[in-house]
Amino acid sequence: MNSLQLFRVNPDFRRYWTARSISLIGDGVAMVALLLLAGNSDAGAAGVAAVLLAQSVPRFFGPVAGALPDRFEVRRILLVAELGQGAVFVAIAAVPSTTAALVPLVALSSCLATVFVAAGRTVMPRLVEEPQLMSANAWMGTAFNLQAAVGPVIGGALTAAFEPRGALLVNALTFFVGAFFLLRLPRLEPVRDATGKRGNFLADIGAGLVFTWRHRAARVIVLLLLFGVLFGSLDNVALVLLASDVLDAGPLGFGLLGTASGVAMVAASLWLTRSATTFSPATIMAGGWIITGAGLAATGLSPVLAVAVAAQGVAGMGNSLAMVGEETLLQKSVPAAMLGRVGGAVSSAAFAGSALAYAAGGYLASVLSPRTVLIIAGTGLMAVTAACVPALRVAGRQDREATTDDDEPGTKPPAKDDAAQDAAAQSDAAQAGAAQDDAAPTSRA
Repeated sequence: MNSLQLFRVNPDFRRYWTARSISLIGDGVAMVALLLLAGNSDAGAAGVAAVLLAQSVPRFFGPVAGALPDRFEVRRILLVAELGQGAVFVAIAAVPSTTAALVPLVALSSCLATVFVAAGRTVMPRLVEEPQLMSANAWMGTAFNLQAAVGPVIGGALTAAFEPRGALLVNALTFFVGAFFLLRLPRLEPVRDATGKRGNFLADIGAGLVFTWRHRAARVIVLLLLFGVLFGSLDNVALVLLASDVLDAGPLGFGLLGTASGVAMVAASLWLTRSATTFSPATIMAGGWIITGAGLAATGLSPVLAVAVAAQGVAGMGNSLAMVGEETLLQKSVPAAMLGRVGGAVSSAAFAGSALAYAAGGYLASVLSPRTVLIIAGTGLMAVTAACVPALRVAGRQDREATTDDDEPGTKPPAKDDAAQDAAAQSDAAQAGAAQDDAAPTSRA
């Protein structure tokens, strides 16, 4: 089956992809409108910072959100999160433009988005056969990349035409349209482990964290995202200074650098939809991060804007490949009963890396040149990836062995790497849950 046939023969995948594409483009629209609304609020720049903080902090609770799809019916979680975000953005458009009114609503929207992302990580293995996972994830990567490539442009145009509140209402509409398509998905019941037992909610969260650390593929992905994103996100801090202070390109030059990265991300994910069976997920992930690092370092070395734009295109291409490889490797190697919790931990690791980069990037940019910061970002990312390559090779090899040994097409086998450790992790989690139950009565969903 080629990648386009996936849309024709699998209506459930088509509906899910359509729902996410519409909502994600709406997110890009909302980011522009929301920042402009916050900037015009009573607090000015401080209001913008507060809104960004409110949007960011809930992302740390990925492990908590990840426990939900492993306990409750996933389609219902997706619908609640999608409709909830739509209602929140209607409220944001209606309330006064004060920091006190905006910040809690933005935080609530981010909480719902965190829940949706955690539940969404468990969807793809249920909608497509295993041989199509890479192509399906590449298409989902295209939807995600459209958010950065076209969302801000549409957001700017809508804000100019209808003011920020009008653009925010358009974003709310995208959530309601997305929910319409999600409603037509089949029920997606949570997958239980072999014992069929379920501890209390806190025990489930702890079991997910323990399992993530003891599972080889999940552990290496967490470490690679934490430290790789730490280096890679320095680009976001240094790039604007490179465009304005070093290359003397001004806002237009900075816009061109961002556009080059976004367009390349879309192109790379589209290419991967047709070439997904050529490489293993581990190879795609490692290769993508190496390419990203090379692009960042080349950006720092670029003598003129045109070269920097091309280098940012390379970095964007690698970033897109790495995301698709990561998602597919997780889906193929992590047992379905743990996928939501592991995915939540992975998401939090990536966010922690970016938060550390933003905290350190400002200081580095003040004492070093933007070129130096970009070279550090690129070389650091390549070094972290190189250190993780041996573990990724083992994870990739075990993934191929699991796929070969799978007797039933389209059924994802249990993860085979670190089997003894995984069993120990689940045993430890069960004991922890029992201890908590003995200590105090806990209501069970």
